[in-house]
Amino acid sequence: MFRDRWGRVGRAGLAGGAVCALLVACAGALSGCAGADTSSQGTAAKTEAGGRTFARSVNVRVGDLPGAEPAAPEGAGPSPSPGSLAFARCDRGVSPERIVLEVRSTLLSVSGGASLVRSRVTVWPSEALAARNLTAFASKRGSRCELRYGGTSVSRLTLGLPGAAQAVGLRTVVPERSERTSEAGYHDIIGFVSGPAEIVLTATGFSRPVSVGTEQRLVDLLYRRASHIPSDL
Repeated sequence: MFRDRWGRVGRAGLAGGAVCALLVACAGALSGCAGADTSSQGTAAKTEAGGRTFARSVNVRVGDLPGAEPAAPEGAGPSPSPGSLAFARCDRGVSPERIVLEVRSTLLSVSGGASLVRSRVTVWPSEALAARNLTAFASKRGSRCELRYGGTSVSRLTLGLPGAAQAVGLRTVVPERSERTSEAGYHDIIGFVSGPAEIVLTATGFSRPVSVGTEQRLVDLLYRRASHIPSDL
């Protein structure tokens, strides 16, 4: 139900619908709303362009994961849905209507879809809002929300980053059923904040989780790119 907000992917995600139209929902400056002046439009346009460039430079790509094949193209995050708005109310995160923009990486498939990996960069109006949103998701309350909306078990995740920083998130186990099989999907969603950008890795394994070593390496890679790539956010 909440795959659209956090980028969780099941096998059905390979069939399509993984990428939706670009979301620009901050302050109404780009929409030409009444009261928006030229300077505010220019600032918002600059933030949007800089955010997209930053995201595409940071996000994972096929060469980052040995044996990976592209399963769905890079694209923008979806517009807020009733489900994503409800989840934000549940975990007391930030409403997705406040997102400036979101760019999701190419969806990477390993071993014929046994593992699915992608990342996303979500730009918020401020660093404080980005941190608040991720902290809410990775909290005990966020865990309870995941259980309420379909997870059979939830555990909190932490990965170390350079300089005593940490990436935080959740592992949610969700039944994946088809006409022929029934198996567990292990959905690991873990991220960190860089300025107003919330940078998240989603790693899904079927029957068993994606290895900690793989997740650590990819999160380290995202962190290094975010730390060293100039951004105009």
